[in-house]
Amino acid sequence: MHRVLVGEAEVLGEKTAYYLLDDTDGFPGDYGVEIVRGSECSRVNGLAPSGDRVWRLVELLLRCAVTPVSLRDVTEDWLLS
Repeated sequence: MHRVLVGEAEVLGEKTAYYLLDDTDGFPGDYGVEIVRGSECSRVNGLAPSGDRVWRLVELLLRCAVTPVSLRDVTEDWLLS
């Protein structure tokens, strides 16, 4: 699994990093997201087979300052849209 930093922001006074997770190993596969904020970390794997689509999701998470605590709820809503 590869982690690609999409961006960082200060969220609620703490540095927060947003990552695209690439579990393809050179073949079409699964992409996911990870948010790390201080000692908090949340990861959702297997969101889509398209890295571009998940990259746009991670950019949206960054712009909206989503925290690790709310990542699962936000990604579930994203999958339903």
